[in-house]
Amino acid sequence: MGTEFGSLSTALTALQAERKALEVTGQNIANASTSGYTRQRAVFQGIGGSVVPAMYSRSDGVGAGVVVSEVQRLQNAFLEQRANTENGTLAFLQGSQQTLADIENSFGEPSTTGIQSLLTTFWNGWDDVANNPADTAARTALIGDAQALASGLNVAAGALSAQWASSRQSLQSVVDQVNAAAQDIAALNKAIVAATSAGNQPNDLEDQRDVLIRKLASLVGVTTKPKTDGSTDVLLGGSSLVSGSLARQLQLGGGTAIDQVSTTPVTLTWTDTGTTAAVSSGQGAALLTALNVTIPSYAGQLDSVANQLVTTVNTQHQLGYDLNGNAGGNFFDPTGTTAATIKVAITDPALVAASSVPPSAGQPSLDGGNAQALANMSGTGADAAYRKMIVALGSESNTIQQRTTTQQSVVNQVEASRDSASGVDLDEEQTNLITFQHAYDAAAKYLSVIDSILDTLINHTLA
Repeated sequence: MGTEFGSLSTALTALQAERKALEVTGQNIANASTSGYTRQRAVFQGIGGSVVPAMYSRSDGVGAGVVVSEVQRLQNAFLEQRANTENGTLAFLQGSQQTLADIENSFGEPSTTGIQSLLTTFWNGWDDVANNPADTAARTALIGDAQALASGLNVAAGALSAQWASSRQSLQSVVDQVNAAAQDIAALNKAIVAATSAGNQPNDLEDQRDVLIRKLASLVGVTTKPKTDGSTDVLLGGSSLVSGSLARQLQLGGGTAIDQVSTTPVTLTWTDTGTTAAVSSGQGAALLTALNVTIPSYAGQLDSVANQLVTTVNTQHQLGYDLNGNAGGNFFDPTGTTAATIKVAITDPALVAASSVPPSAGQPSLDGGNAQALANMSGTGADAAYRKMIVALGSESNTIQQRTTTQQSVVNQVEASRDSASGVDLDEEQTNLITFQHAYDAAAKYLSVIDSILDTLINHTLA
């Protein structure tokens, strides 16, 4: 009869195990749409019979039922790390693409109001003056065209400066998010270690930690190193960002304005050591590149265009003579040699040095040779430099777009592989639900059969 009572225990373990499996399946179904949730599985383990014989008896070796040894998170560590790496690369490319798109918007090319159009109008204005040197209206229109061109360069320089300042604010936001996420991961590590030590399974806490690690991967590109106690170390550029329950912090330093970058680049450093944090991926790397390289480079090229314009126009203008018979002065203010500071130096139409010959017999020359020489500068000098910059910008932007599109395809494939390993498949869960339900029913039936046998044995013995 001892065997029959043992069978009751076996049936009970079967009921408990199958019920646990049903609960795990229900948890999966409930979180099918939960972002960051990792599918779980109840792992069954048979309870073996005693292998050590007693003095006057031995085990029949059948076993004592089943137990759920653990609730396993179905996660592929390789795919998880690969997804983090690829997402970091994608975030970098997307950030770089956005930077170039914003620069293109600053120039607004091609358009009827862009700098190229303003340059063309400016040179055409000199041509109009060359054709009618005595026409005050043509001279006035030329000065207006020059002022519009200078204003266009001022606006473009201001837009680049504003983009730089906005990018620096965005990088500060990235730093704040990284520091907060690192602290949260350290706290989760501590809780996971405590739960694991107590024999509990902190699957939900591990899901929360993985979500934060994915966020860090997109922000600054991190790698992870799991430890045997259940915690996970997070590395940034080979240096520890999170180690167990300890988190390090980043800080933003360097220049605070675009004109300071050449001498004081923007940097990310560790607050505890002051050394540079190596960030080569994610949004942070894209913003660092934008602040230290991309935006200053195009701002510098725009300044070069303005400087060439001021230098070449002033040099040629000084070779001519104005309506008063005087030698030409500076057409543009010589102190404004950048795109942000360029401005027209004259407002009086009579001071436009259109003539290439000096006055004779006290009468001003109405020759338009110098104005024609200035008009002939169209397409060279500042124009050529500006066109070269815009073409390079378009080419760089197109290249980044193509790389981003390719990388997005890679990320989609990796994410699909990761989801197939750790995501919830409702069809599979429904199948499991039916399987565990039938197993539970069978265990209940087995329990009923043993109960019936015991009832018969007991009643027969009493009789």
